[in-house]
Amino acid sequence: MFKRIIIAEDSDSDNLGIVSSISTSTEATVDNTQSCDKTLSKIKEAIQKGEPYDLLISDLSFNLDARISHKITSGKQLIATVKSIQPDIKIIVFSGEDKPAIVKSLFENHHINGYVCKGLYGLSELKKAITQVYKGNTFSCPVSKHALRQNNVTQLDPYEIQLLQLLANGYKQDEISHQFAEKGIEPNSKRSIEDRIRKLRQDFDAKTTIQLIHLVDGMGLIS
Repeated sequence: MFKRIIIAEDSDSDNLGIVSSISTSTEATVDNTQSCDKTLSKIKEAIQKGEPYDLLISDLSFNLDARISHKITSGKQLIATVKSIQPDIKIIVFSGEDKPAIVKSLFENHHINGYVCKGLYGLSELKKAITQVYKGNTFSCPVSKHALRQNNVTQLDPYEIQLLQLLANGYKQDEISHQFAEKGIEPNSKRSIEDRIRKLRQDFDAKTTIQLIHLVDGMGLIS
């Protein structure tokens, strides 16, 4: 079974419940944090000490303290960052979010190992998820499994995700073209970027690029 587990959850009651549940059902050392930045810091520290965490359990949304500057503001960003520094860590999302697009995106684009929806049976499903993920399987609770089975969910390819993320961050089309060219991402001409944005606006029935960004962000398709 997992030896070292870290939990990223900003709700005190949820955090304590998860820690208690896991501690009584496993022999793992369980650490918990209430922000993405602190979670990443602990994971980096554990790697440096030669005692890396085996499993990350993370929520998707976090309440941000306006008095503090946050580098990572969402569970999706945390997962992507953690994967970049520790690719072999197992990740289970434990969230109240059940939108099909978000669940599919996390499995397909962020390569998580399990997804459990919070609720009446959330903690018992989380225990099942930990066992299955440890065995090398992926796990979806009944709610998220239903979401994964839906076939009419719009998905974005990696190129489109990068494009929309840059647009969401305020980059202009010529700046995106330059960035893509520098990174060897194709197509990277300004014309091809304009065409892809136009196609995405049609796909999502968005009248403006701003509306497009709002729609895809609300669906959880971009971090």
